[in-house]
Amino acid sequence: MSLAAAYTRSVLRNRSLWFWGVVFMAFWFVLGAYVFSSGLATTPAAMVGYTASWYAVIALFSLTTLSMGIVVSITYGTSALAYGFRFTRLTPTGFVLALIAAAVAMGTLLTLLMTGIVSGLFSAHFGFAIVPANVPAIVGISVLAGAFMMGLATVLVLVVVNYLGLRNISFLEFVPLILSYIFGFAQLFQSLPAWVLYLSPWNDMESLLYQAFSGTAATVVLSNSATPALSWPISTVCLVGWIVLLVGLASALLGRIRAVSFQEGRQI
Repeated sequence: MSLAAAYTRSVLRNRSLWFWGVVFMAFWFVLGAYVFSSGLATTPAAMVGYTASWYAVIALFSLTTLSMGIVVSITYGTSALAYGFRFTRLTPTGFVLALIAAAVAMGTLLTLLMTGIVSGLFSAHFGFAIVPANVPAIVGISVLAGAFMMGLATVLVLVVVNYLGLRNISFLEFVPLILSYIFGFAQLFQSLPAWVLYLSPWNDMESLLYQAFSGTAATVVLSNSATPALSWPISTVCLVGWIVLLVGLASALLGRIRAVSFQEGRQI
């Protein structure tokens, strides 16, 4: 618990994470509300659906910054972790759970901030009160999303540390963000097969966030309500399955962690 509390405090004080996860994402909301909304139908259903789609996509991007901003500590502490797992009571699973606790705390805070920002901006622009339909569901999704992001980032960093070398860390740390852009915008505009959307954790989170905010089921294409609806229980089960898989992989990789110098990551 003390390790989880220490990591949580460290995450909450991460200025880079606050900027990229909140300030920069708020800029996207401004664009969505005041630039890209021209020509939108002025019916309540259209305005709520449009707002929810922007919320789901940008909140997904905001959550992805977690995976880029927290686990860098592993690359600095490989020697300490290798020693700790061997000679102390610290276990790989316990360490992963401490990281996840920190990610869940920050992920929940980021998502709630995104909820308040999007509601305020879009309500002010449309002159119509747009509020989330299910705040407890948003909190629950944030918990799952934070756990997934931390599990994914931990696995990526440990693959670099154990097998690829730290020279590749600057590339792989952007992989989660790249994937969130690809899958996030794909569901917004493209008609992907439903099974792809269920198997993609990015789309599971996006669909669940959309439904929690709008109160209606997410569709195969978020910008087209006439496309088939997605099942939130299936999305939830698939997302939980990804979390279990990533936590197991992270624990296994931590058990084999190499003690490396951070200087190995120098490009020159």
